[in-house]
Amino acid sequence: MSELRITDVETHIVANPWKPWVFVTVETSTGLRGLAEATIHDKPETVTTAIDEMRDYFVGESPFDTEQLSLRMYRDEWYSRNVVNTTVVSAVDTACWDIKGKHYGEPLYKLLGGSVHGRWLRAYANGWYTDTHGDPEKFGAAAERVVADGYTAMKFDPFGAAWQRMDRAAFNDAVDRVRAVREAVGPDVDLLVEGHGRFAPSVAVEISDKLAEFDVTWFEEPCPPDNVDGLREVAEKSRVPIATGERGMSKFAFRELLADTDVDVVQPDLANAGGITEGKKIAAMAEAEHVGFAPHNPQGPVATAMCAHVDTSSPSFVIQEVFEDYDVDWKGELLHDPITIEDGRLRVPDGPGLGVELNMDAVREYEYSPEKVHTINLWEEDWETRSLE
Repeated sequence: MSELRITDVETHIVANPWKPWVFVTVETSTGLRGLAEATIHDKPETVTTAIDEMRDYFVGESPFDTEQLSLRMYRDEWYSRNVVNTTVVSAVDTACWDIKGKHYGEPLYKLLGGSVHGRWLRAYANGWYTDTHGDPEKFGAAAERVVADGYTAMKFDPFGAAWQRMDRAAFNDAVDRVRAVREAVGPDVDLLVEGHGRFAPSVAVEISDKLAEFDVTWFEEPCPPDNVDGLREVAEKSRVPIATGERGMSKFAFRELLADTDVDVVQPDLANAGGITEGKKIAAMAEAEHVGFAPHNPQGPVATAMCAHVDTSSPSFVIQEVFEDYDVDWKGELLHDPITIEDGRLRVPDGPGLGVELNMDAVREYEYSPEKVHTINLWEEDWETRSLE
């Protein structure tokens, strides 16, 4: 084991038209290669540059020393808690865990403590309402298709491009969209309503009162992530459960959420919040508070595999976000063995490590260039189309 050292790192950007996907390969002295994803909302070339700039932290080191590597990359960077830095930490950490699994010939979840939830995990669909353009009837029809595809849970943002407040007409339009989805799918489907950090606390509370009429499973990110006091107020007053955390970078952000608010579900993005090592710690923190763990995941297929292994090995896991069935139609081509979802359940890959490998022919075919991508802006009109039309 002592001779196994990290020797190099490669990055590849793929031109998903609404959010470029960044994939990372860490090479070692024995030929084992670790895979990870380092996608953030925007600025993919900033991330790949940062990975190269931070290579001195990990090249020459043992991939088995994930705690030490994570500590150094977080502690030694002066401005630790920013999404570019923690995404680099996430990528290197995850790739090292992938190498560990391959070294021992075991799927990653077995190295993380084994499966608690089995090989098939309940998932919820996102990205399914790209052709609705705010029309409640179209929302309902699209939701029916999601149920026909086998899902029993779905998430959507009915609020258009709202920010802080809505006039009464816009408020009522949003309510009509939720009502249409509930009427279309019936009482037995979980509806997860996304807020994207849009609202002032008082507006979020008013919205949650309305959402309670439709028996929604949670109201997600009702307030901007920099307003913890406002989130506390919403969580205390809301008639529906509150989920949040996708913009929380590291366990330290989640300590604040868990200590200072009464949120019901935490949603770290494992590609951004610190990777496998940090994800397991956040899941354990949530478990200790009897709070659910449901990773945020509007990313590429490698991130979905990352989530699956942490999910099944974490007692606090609730449900996993997936876009696999409602993304670009070539997403599955990026892996030699595509992510499997059947009847609304995500299959945990069972190969060594993450259990997935990039198809480099497809990665090259869909190589990123800025001209191919208009990154989604949640405050633009018709952002829901995600530039897929």
